[in-house]
Amino acid sequence: MKNFRLAGRLFATLFLLSVFIPGVAAAGDTQDALRGLASSLAASRSPRIGDTTLAEPALLAALYAQRDYKPLWKGKDDLKALTGAIAGVTEDGLLPEDYHLTSLTALMEATDRSDPAQTARLDLLATDALARLAFHLHYGKTDPRSFDPNWNISAPTRPEDLLKLVSQVAAQDNIVAAAKDLAPHHWFYGQLKKALAAQRAHVAEGGWGTIEAGPTLKPGMTDPRVAALRIRLAASGEYTTTTPADANLYDDDLVAALKRFQELHGIDPDGAVGKRTVTELNVTAQQRVDQLRLNLERARWVLNQLGDEFIVVNISGFHLYVIKGGVPVWDTRVVVGRTYRQTPMFKSNMRTVVLNPTWTVPPTILKQDLLPKLAKDPSYLASHNIAVVDAAGAEVDPGTIDWQQARRRFPYNLVQRPGEDNSLGRVKFLFPNEHAVYLHDTPNRALFERADRAASSGCIRIENPMMLADYLLAGDAEWPKERVEEVLATGHTQNIVLKHTIPVVIMYWTAQLDRDGTMRFFPDLYNRDTPLLRALGAERRV
Repeated sequence: MKNFRLAGRLFATLFLLSVFIPGVAAAGDTQDALRGLASSLAASRSPRIGDTTLAEPALLAALYAQRDYKPLWKGKDDLKALTGAIAGVTEDGLLPEDYHLTSLTALMEATDRSDPAQTARLDLLATDALARLAFHLHYGKTDPRSFDPNWNISAPTRPEDLLKLVSQVAAQDNIVAAAKDLAPHHWFYGQLKKALAAQRAHVAEGGWGTIEAGPTLKPGMTDPRVAALRIRLAASGEYTTTTPADANLYDDDLVAALKRFQELHGIDPDGAVGKRTVTELNVTAQQRVDQLRLNLERARWVLNQLGDEFIVVNISGFHLYVIKGGVPVWDTRVVVGRTYRQTPMFKSNMRTVVLNPTWTVPPTILKQDLLPKLAKDPSYLASHNIAVVDAAGAEVDPGTIDWQQARRRFPYNLVQRPGEDNSLGRVKFLFPNEHAVYLHDTPNRALFERADRAASSGCIRIENPMMLADYLLAGDAEWPKERVEEVLATGHTQNIVLKHTIPVVIMYWTAQLDRDGTMRFFPDLYNRDTPLLRALGAERRV
């Protein structure tokens, strides 16, 4: 009953909006049929045409009222274009049956276009499919907030916004083309679609074989599994040698191919076929198809909400990219949050570059890490250039503090002064957010050489931070590179407010392309792929 009342209120809102939009009155039996059917479906607890439940009956009622109940679809050609577009959504990783393909095709064949009632049923079903298709291509089928509550780029949910989106599509001469055009035009989205087609070709060819578990296979060893490894890497394109001297010898050519595979799948390229490598080798071609589908969905969540220039951090891929003109122009490796201190997904705007930053220890690290450590060894403060600071900003003598008691109540901040040992390095980048997450340098450079770079407490460490600073400050006459270097040499903290802010989006893609178009697959670091894949296969209304 509650859902019925909500649907009724939604219909009333949409209808009131629509009646104040002028239309051209036109009499006709089909218009009368559409008026009656659209209104009754919007008020129904079970809005169905035949065996098909409509996704957006209230939206349809408002849209047709706006059109004075004139049919949207002119004839068979328009409807065939629609069903063709629906069949083609597999290229975007979507499911045709989400858009009534089977029932719409059957109704097209069975409808007598001279019968107003039948024509109205077909027109409404086709428009319901169009509305859902347009929304899913533009914003995604699933709700990103259901997978990460920190997500702050939302699809419109007000009735008038939904009505506007579908009305704009319906007003075009080529309705179907207008709906398809709502998908992201970004380079990354197009490349993911190409990769999806390539992986589906592998599935059609039978996929690839598996590698049996066993002792770690190292270069130079002879093992019956080598032959299977050679076939497996040839199927996915890493191995191209045609005539090995010994089919069971793990020779240099095969080692090079395996290292390339490891590099493309987020594994340290040591050339050894261990447990982790075998697991990745045994991921099926169909599983890779699913992985690309769900990452296309993540792309729909965000890419239409951004312009041609932005910074994107891929958490799972441990990489930062600068996008300009819609294409990546620079990238660098990053370190992200551990699995138990995950880096959140969200969007903000880069506003400030801080040279020689101080580091105020975040509450979680303070409570869980530093205070227990200081209870055992208070000298840690001096050895790491950390000051105790009160609420007024004044330094407090650490010797006056009972560090055992401090674990229960600590009214101060711990602030690490600028310097070579500062945890933030020489520069940090601020973009306002409620998570206290930012980008920064780090004195611990060894982490960037690891394939698995989930090692922070949530903030994002950058391998080449000064190159990012150069990009952000380029064109600012007050801050040429020479002046930046001079300030860094002083050791004094300096905040530089950017004259040109740039969007920053923190994303989670387990499949991604390099600037040269190379496809990479990454581990599902925070175990987010499976729930999203499940949601992609489930029902969701706009």
